[in-house]
Amino acid sequence: MKGALGHTLEGKRLDRWMALLSSMRPEDAPAIAALLDEEQRVGRAFPAETTAFWQAWADLDAKGAWAYIQTNAETRGGRGTEPLMKAWAFSDPQAAGEAFRQLGDSPLADSALSGLMHGLAESDPGSAVTFAATLPEGRQIDAAVHATGSVIYMLGNENAQAWFDALPASSPIFNKEAARVVMESLSRSDPGSVEAFAMARLDQQWCSRPAEQNFAASMILRNGGSPWNYVASVMEKHPRPEEPLALATWVARLNPQSALTWADSNPDSPATDQVLAGLARHYQERGFQDKAAELLPRIKEPSIRQLLEQE
Repeated sequence: MKGALGHTLEGKRLDRWMALLSSMRPEDAPAIAALLDEEQRVGRAFPAETTAFWQAWADLDAKGAWAYIQTNAETRGGRGTEPLMKAWAFSDPQAAGEAFRQLGDSPLADSALSGLMHGLAESDPGSAVTFAATLPEGRQIDAAVHATGSVIYMLGNENAQAWFDALPASSPIFNKEAARVVMESLSRSDPGSVEAFAMARLDQQWCSRPAEQNFAASMILRNGGSPWNYVASVMEKHPRPEEPLALATWVARLNPQSALTWADSNPDSPATDQVLAGLARHYQERGFQDKAAELLPRIKEPSIRQLLEQE
């Protein structure tokens, strides 16, 4: 196997490596792990061969591989955590999940969760969501990122949206993070679809959360669109009387000119007063009192205008 790693043609090297792995026995694996660790120390990482090795060991003896990782966490063993967990989740998701739970606050936990969720998402996406719901909130967020990324990679953006819409309402933490990952992915392939995604899902629970509203608006803006139709729809669908200007002010900070342009084009919209007020508040925060004062006469609702005047 050391000789195989010396082949300079990547395709042939990997072919030879895979052929040798097919005859590997569990008792051979620790020596191969040590070989890969030594290669890493001298600057030869061999990522594809390393991933294939750990997944092959997981198929042969996942518990033995896991024991090796835990006793060799500072060397190549630690870096094998993610590929091993991914393969283990395919073959025995219950055992892989239990192994993760026993880690507690171990330094291996982050990479173990990544591998576990990728494996679960690609073998049984429903089980990935179910498992994530049993984790503490911070871990649920991480799990959602990993699982949703795998689903997008496996199904593509369009089918991933259908998967997202089928998520149970009982997993709000997972859902709101999954929404973020889907929007990020959409922005890379079809920027205009970010706005369509957010606008079509105003009734979903994640969209009622201020942080997710802010995120969606910023993603629309970042991808060359105007976020204000979305903002107006959110303010109508999810009014926040205790913070009537919060969303408009937050988005106005991102691009003040876009707020003014939208207000000029939509003078009769129910949201225009709040968009203008959000822009005025932004100007007040920046010390541009003259610009803020110019906007006040355009605000028709006295209560909103008075709120700004008091500030």
